Amino acid sequence: MTGTIVLTALLLLAPGSGAPDPDALAREVLALSASGDPVRLVRASTAVPEAVRADPAFRGAAAGRVLALLLAAADLREASAASPEGGPGLLQARRDREAALQELRPLVQQAPDDPDVLRSLSVYYGLDGRPEEVARLVGRAPASTAADPWLGFAAMAAAVRGRAPSEAEALLSAFVAAHPGIHPPRMSLARARLAQGNSPGAVEALDDLLVADPDHVAAKELKARLLAPPPVDRMAPVVPSTAPPPSAPGWLPRKRTKGAGRSGYSG
Repeated sequence: MTGTIVLTALLLLAPGSGAPDPDALAREVLALSASGDPVRLVRASTAVPEAVRADPAFRGAAAGRVLALLLAAADLREASAASPEGGPGLLQARRDREAALQELRPLVQQAPDDPDVLRSLSVYYGLDGRPEEVARLVGRAPASTAADPWLGFAAMAAAVRGRAPSEAEALLSAFVAAHPGIHPPRMSLARARLAQGNSPGAVEALDDLLVADPDHVAAKELKARLLAPPPVDRMAPVVPSTAPPPSAPGWLPRKRTKGAGRSGYSG
């Protein structure tokens, strides 16, 4: 399934195939974004050529690209926050989020009620921890858009932001159960359990994700780290000497005494 999505996206932009179909491209970008896998989020963001991003016909694809950028920045922020050496990652995540916002602004100005734009804007507010803004957008969304699971994702993300891992786990679990096709919260669920010291629970969440998406690179890598054996102490072991102990004290040099003709040794 994953390979088919990627192949289709590439065929849409293959040289000689003509201009990509706007609606098909938008669907493929959204499908790649739903994986939550950083590798495919990059593919989703690069699948929309810069030359068509300002074209109103490709507004859905451009909004989908912004969604992928926002999800990638949030994933990097979350992964970096869990690492003692995550400072550079947190800074990069902030820069990536701001870059995505720069692309989102003109889309909102041009078509504030466009369903694809509303989706990306809601997710932006949700990942930023602003539930009141998410609720405002959901309230003004047309009936056809109100059932979009990404609006539910935005509301859940806003509620999770800043919560203790135990509280976040309950919200994430509920969303995953209700919307199993949107995978970013599955990685968040694994990290929330890991933050509580529940490694088996984290592995279980990753296993569930890999059943749904066997090619999820980030899930594979995190699971491999969790199941890796603890590092072995690389210091050389102390090997006892095999030489027999001396039967008598060894010869020690004796200080030269005044008047002695030469140095001597005594036992």
